[in-house]
Amino acid sequence: MATEKDSTRPPTAEQNEEPKQDSKMSRLQIMLIALAAFALIGNAMVSASHAFGPDTGHNLAIHGAMDEFKKGIPRKLEKKRQKDGNKELPGSASDKKMDKAQDKLVTKRELPKSENRMDTAVAKSDSTTKKKQEDTPKQSKGIQNKNLPQSKIASLNCDSYGGPSNDFANEMVYWDDIHSDAQYVSPFRKKLGSRRQYMTFEPDGGGWNNIRMAMETVVGLAIATGRILVLPPQKKMYLLGKGDNKQKRHFDFDDFFPMKQMAEENAALDMITMKEFLETEAMTGNLRDKETGKPSFPPGNRTDWNGINQADYDVLREWLRTVAMVPLWRPGQCLATFPAQGNHKSIQELQEMQGTIHKEGLKWESYVGHPVPVDAAPIERMKENMAERKELCVYNETMQDEMVLHFACYHKMHLRLLVHFYCFLFMEDWREDLWMKRFMRDHMRYNDEIQCAAARVLRAMREVARKNDPKGNSDGLFDSFHVRRGDFQYKATRIPAEEIYKNSHEQLTPNTTIFIATDERDKKFFDPLRKHYNIYFLDDFKEALQGVNSNYFGMIDQLVAAKGRIFFGTWFSTFTGFIDRIRGYRSVKDKLPGYQDGTLPTSYYYAVPKKKFEMHEYAPLHGAFFNREFPTSWRDIDKGIGELTTAAV
Repeated sequence: MATEKDSTRPPTAEQNEEPKQDSKMSRLQIMLIALAAFALIGNAMVSASHAFGPDTGHNLAIHGAMDEFKKGIPRKLEKKRQKDGNKELPGSASDKKMDKAQDKLVTKRELPKSENRMDTAVAKSDSTTKKKQEDTPKQSKGIQNKNLPQSKIASLNCDSYGGPSNDFANEMVYWDDIHSDAQYVSPFRKKLGSRRQYMTFEPDGGGWNNIRMAMETVVGLAIATGRILVLPPQKKMYLLGKGDNKQKRHFDFDDFFPMKQMAEENAALDMITMKEFLETEAMTGNLRDKETGKPSFPPGNRTDWNGINQADYDVLREWLRTVAMVPLWRPGQCLATFPAQGNHKSIQELQEMQGTIHKEGLKWESYVGHPVPVDAAPIERMKENMAERKELCVYNETMQDEMVLHFACYHKMHLRLLVHFYCFLFMEDWREDLWMKRFMRDHMRYNDEIQCAAARVLRAMREVARKNDPKGNSDGLFDSFHVRRGDFQYKATRIPAEEIYKNSHEQLTPNTTIFIATDERDKKFFDPLRKHYNIYFLDDFKEALQGVNSNYFGMIDQLVAAKGRIFFGTWFSTFTGFIDRIRGYRSVKDKLPGYQDGTLPTSYYYAVPKKKFEMHEYAPLHGAFFNREFPTSWRDIDKGIGELTTAAV
């Protein structure tokens, strides 16, 4: 059942002002009303328990008990929340500062009567909404799936981005083009028929790699459920507002990933912009307030929110929470599970599996060095993936019927998708599980502009490596580091350069060439390393970066560092984690040592020392998932290609 914390709604500012007519009500009237309300709530909970099964704690509150954050938080309660703080959420110190800023939800703005179309549209929309939903075709009018032309994402041509040549550009490619994967769609999409269902979401409020992680999870949720993904409007992202007005500072996800091509080339993914969503569904009265059941229109009847500031975005996301089902899915507490068949029987079977696993009390340590085969029975795969979580978050029949699902980033209730997609999403069918992992590898990669800029830096880096050792290094090999400094909150990683050298010199060759990706602005910090090695930074290759938006530099750093012969990273860092995952993808593509076991014998951590060899042994999901990447994301994921049978219609 929903906890008291989940189901209690603080009064809004308007509700704090008691209406005058209410003061005339007798105590008896108030008691009768209260008893009736409790009876209705009780009946609703009983009905919900039958509909949801054992997983009520994660789904029940989304039908009304989530009013606390759907309706906004009174400022006095918000101040108290900030005073109390939130010690459970990971991220850097600045991440938390931004998180708190994003949690300052404003209360609903009262629209001028002339701007509110509610009065004129309610009667018409009441009678036509159902028919519109039934008659509307499946595809969105935005980014549509065509006839699946030859993939543009699979190739990398840098002619339009200032080079380099295809020979150098191809060195960046770790992804693949699998035609049968592009044709597959989720069984839930097939069930929808002509109905249109959507998924909206709130991007993470932390740094870029936290945003990227959450975005991957959202895309995974969209393709798993077969829903149309609504992309948020362009806005400033935390730490990605660098530069003056001469370069872009408001972004959407298409600025980083080939989102449009993904939707065009893959039957499983359908996307629409927020503007199109609001014009198509909100302004036609198809979206209804989850409390009143009446049509609800966006604040100020505004449909174009591109270029907004944080305050405006808070208004938009608060409204979205009122017209959608908001799952209370917390990755640290439950495993998001998608049955192979979406009926009640298959959902019940998954719950029974989880109950059996819970009784056995397996520990994650049992799987260290002993991975479960990727095509094992669902219960065996679930045992490893549960990572000692006690519950499932099941995409059940009630959620399947909802027109809009909205995934909130709301820290007061610990709703944050700061998790690798594969740590949270569990597909009962092992072939679907591997298909989703290949989807992320082959499509959720940085766009061509970023890849090509990294290829130019990589070419220059290889040239200086050859010059530094013309006889012994004709291939231009180099080693790499990611040294996280800046506002990073984990003190164990903030060590002097002398200690970095001490923790890494045994694996490195004296006078070798090293590329260092770092947020440390004072490069003199690295002088102790410079005594032993030829070290370079992204700053040393300005010619290769002419005309490139400086907000892309961190992503370029990642791609270049991932090409290091030997790599040292920072434990706890999601930036390091993605470098390791790319190295994992490359190990499989090039069949490097350890690829069959999911190990990376040339990847290390300089901090913290006890984690130095963490990537040298297979590790199952465990702990705070964001600390590192896990080999289940790349190990043996090409198994079963072509075996999926649900094709696009």
